[in-house]
Amino acid sequence: MNKLNFSDINQISQLFKQAVDKAIENHRQKGESIAISDEQGNVKVIPASEIPKLQQKQDIV
Repeated sequence: MNKLNFSDINQISQLFKQAVDKAIENHRQKGESIAISDEQGNVKVIPASEIPKLQQKQDIV
């Protein structure tokens, strides 16, 4: 297991993005909608059927 470097903002940002992507994919798979805000701050509900499927990225070592 790799150590998390809390001073590396890029690593932290990537981990947060991965966590959010997985959470959204879980909602899609369960048939649950998600809510997002648009550029004006208005809330928009996205039905699960409109959530694009998460494409897994493979790390090249």
